[in-house]
Amino acid sequence: MMKQLSRRTTLGIAASGLASPIITRYAHAAEISWRIGHVAPLDTPLHRNLLEAAEAISKRSDGQMELSVIGEGRAGIQSGLIAQVRSGTMEMTVATCAQLAPMLTLCSIPSIGFLFDDYAGVWSAIDGDLGKLIRSQFPSQLGMEVLDKIWDFGFRHITTSRRPIQAAPDIVGLKIRTQIDTDEMDMFRALSAVPVVITLPYLRMALEHHQIDGQEGMLPVVEYARLNEVQSYCALTHHIWDGLWVCVNPASWRKLPERLQHIVANTVNGSAQRQRDASAKMEDGIRTSLARTGMKFNEVDLASFRDVLRRQGYYALARKKFGEQTWSTVQKATGVTT
Repeated sequence: MMKQLSRRTTLGIAASGLASPIITRYAHAAEISWRIGHVAPLDTPLHRNLLEAAEAISKRSDGQMELSVIGEGRAGIQSGLIAQVRSGTMEMTVATCAQLAPMLTLCSIPSIGFLFDDYAGVWSAIDGDLGKLIRSQFPSQLGMEVLDKIWDFGFRHITTSRRPIQAAPDIVGLKIRTQIDTDEMDMFRALSAVPVVITLPYLRMALEHHQIDGQEGMLPVVEYARLNEVQSYCALTHHIWDGLWVCVNPASWRKLPERLQHIVANTVNGSAQRQRDASAKMEDGIRTSLARTGMKFNEVDLASFRDVLRRQGYYALARKKFGEQTWSTVQKATGVTT
């Protein structure tokens, strides 16, 4: 884990395109040139706030350092970006918890079903002891350093066509399209739903012809795939959240003078805070837009879902998977019990 910076110097990226280097205002070329690659579209808060951070790094370092932001997968697919950072051919990337989980089990903790009520609960846990625990494993398990502040990727919700989902009994028998994710499918089975794997290009057709009853995913995907045209209801279940960790090659980090380490960490962490706000604002805008087309949104009884999962032994299995010490941290951070 990166060494703790002093209080004085510490500040508190889902579903279009060129590399975006910062054009320095200084007459001399930067002494240190870094690259950060990601796969998100260029019109997302992730890309815009990374550009903001890159510009600020150039300014705060008096042109000594420049950071080129390469988005939209122009520097490689996500697995390739992670491999480049681990090998040192690229200095930085951003990766979701779900993308890192196969290599670092603790990164799958945010994918535990119905773990968080809302964003306030997410940030309290991930900026606190739970996030600190996850970050502590990056150097030994992933061979990368990681910055303190995680960026928002978003919550997953459930859309349906025939009836709204308001509590756990409403999901019983529901044929629902899910990700290709064993843990998530197990969660829906524990709720007595019927998870079905369908790739995104075929999802709209499957919903239109009622081959399935609904789907789960993030609101930008609902908008992008125009699922509101074949789905009437959206239950704001917040059943899974994911975020983006800023990963750094450790050798590149060690070579960076301490002053520039402070500038990079403080600047990128500060931009993470603004990206979180921009991401939430974007989701609110998408919700408003979808509502104008007739999609009906509703809150749900989150406790009813947790009660069923608890009775079915879902959380007990998570406790066994992560171990007693880790589960104690999860429980203290979220209040979810077995």
